[in-house]
Amino acid sequence: MSDDVKETVVLSEDDLQTLSDISEEGLDASSETNTDMGDEELGEVEILRAELTKLQTNLSEAQSLADENKNKWLRSRAELDNYRRRAAQDVERARESGMDSALLTVMSVYDDLGRALKAADDAADPSTILPGIRSVRDSLERNLDTLGLKKVGEVGEVFNPDFHEALTAMPTENPAQAGTIADVFEIGFVKGERLVRPARVVVYQG
Repeated sequence: MSDDVKETVVLSEDDLQTLSDISEEGLDASSETNTDMGDEELGEVEILRAELTKLQTNLSEAQSLADENKNKWLRSRAELDNYRRRAAQDVERARESGMDSALLTVMSVYDDLGRALKAADDAADPSTILPGIRSVRDSLERNLDTLGLKKVGEVGEVFNPDFHEALTAMPTENPAQAGTIADVFEIGFVKGERLVRPARVVVYQG
């Protein structure tokens, strides 16, 4: 019984050595596996950190670009507002300048009429002021002509609804007079091709 046990112990020492070698190899493999897994995880963290840094950089650049574009838009809008304000001021100055030119013309006629009336008060015969009044009218026509205004609506002209306004019709037995202006109540004016005021007239009707 004891001999069998002793023989078994001898055989077991070899087996134990073999088992020990196998165990050490297993531990080394396990250690290497754990080390490899740690390196992989660390690599993933570094990749994520690098991507986050890149995203933050891109976001910062996009924010800077957005701020720059906003500033450009604000400057452009301010320049446009200034342009509109200057344009409106220029239009207003041009309108006032044109009005002043027209008023100066009327003022000169006003002065001429004042002198004509004064002459009528001093004259023994009122008919003597007729040449002066005609002169005032001629002066006004010349001033209107310098402004580019032309008269329309003379007696004998063919009635034209684009330039004339018929107040009434006057019968005539002369076929040549039919459709022409018989009398003028208010003379009309055009500037270029634009009608400023239609002539108010009486028209012959055949």
